[in-house]
Amino acid sequence: MTPVLLVVLLAVLLIWVPGETRAASPGRRRLVCYFTNWSPARPAEFAYDIGDIPADLCTHVTYYAAGVDEQNFELKPDNARYDILQNGLKKFAQLKQTQPDLRLSLAVACEGTGCGPFEAMASTLIRRQKFILSAMQFMQRYGFDGIEIGWIWPGGPGEGRAGDKDNLYHLINELKRAFRDTGHSGWEVSVFVPIKRGKIEDGFHQQLICQVADFVHLTGYDIRGTWNGFTDVHNPMNNRAFDNGDFLDANVKGGVQHWIAGGCPAAKIVLEVAFYGRSYRLANETVHGLAAPTTGAGPGGQYTGSANYKAYFEVCAELRDPGWTVDWDVQGMCPYAYRGTEWVGYENENSVTEKAVYAATTGLAGLYAYPIDLDDYKGLCGRKYPLLNALAEQYKPERAPADTGDDYDFAIWRARRFAK
Repeated sequence: MTPVLLVVLLAVLLIWVPGETRAASPGRRRLVCYFTNWSPARPAEFAYDIGDIPADLCTHVTYYAAGVDEQNFELKPDNARYDILQNGLKKFAQLKQTQPDLRLSLAVACEGTGCGPFEAMASTLIRRQKFILSAMQFMQRYGFDGIEIGWIWPGGPGEGRAGDKDNLYHLINELKRAFRDTGHSGWEVSVFVPIKRGKIEDGFHQQLICQVADFVHLTGYDIRGTWNGFTDVHNPMNNRAFDNGDFLDANVKGGVQHWIAGGCPAAKIVLEVAFYGRSYRLANETVHGLAAPTTGAGPGGQYTGSANYKAYFEVCAELRDPGWTVDWDVQGMCPYAYRGTEWVGYENENSVTEKAVYAATTGLAGLYAYPIDLDDYKGLCGRKYPLLNALAEQYKPERAPADTGDDYDFAIWRARRFAK
């Protein structure tokens, strides 16, 4: 990109007064289904490809994930072998051939120590504009209707991160403005936000983010885990007797209400429903309830590739083996199970239904199912896609009509701006 073009883009973005947003299809309940671009590479019997996506159950489908190039700060495919060589992105765009009113989004994400390129990109105006320009070209090429920013922990510990909170706001702000200026006001900008209050205070301007983003995706990422030293379900609905200190209100209802109190309308909040389980190793197999002492992570799933993390289809299949006892967290409204020193908290049809009821009665914008390739999509334990079907049946999502808005030529926009 030439310096002149960057200056032109910067001038366009600097004159905008933040706060104006346009959320596509206001008032319609959305059910966002997440497809992960690493799931096709699983062992053949459980490889999951785009053709497996039950698009009829979803209002939106997100391609997870793309990244940021550490050299030029542009958007880049995260899994080039699948995305490009195996035509993953092209096949994803073709979902609209049979589902023209389906909306497609691209998640640009980083986690933990892998966020260096993201942080560097967001740290200066010039770099953000290089990213934004590349993102718009990418979206236009592959027919995406929105972009989701998954910067999991801005403002976290580390050198040079003091300005992350401001930089995230500027990135979301400038993305939305650039979409409008190119004639794509219907393109959505969403941002992942946490439930844990420490992360919010460190990394997010709550009210400002909710002003400039179309939607915020509320994730229960890292609320509970083996690092706490005791068993727990990972996405409880309410406080329990043992929830004290940092754990007080670190749950679905507490998180939603904290964002609403922070100035975020309920109609902009999309709530995560996690299609996986977290496993633990009990310190004493006779002490097996909630908040029981543990010695660390339990075995991970064969198809998730990490300890303490199992697909729902793996959990439900294991629980059919002898010796397991299944119990219910009454306040948390989630199931858990134990056998010997093994312990796992997870979601089932009952617990996801509770989240769907809460989202509907609270007036939330929607739910996002993460990820659908971990649901029981083969029907090992009964009907196919039990969790996703339970969400759709209870929540009753509604699609917007297919977007027939202005097919603006981005090259013409650039030429006109440059001519001025």
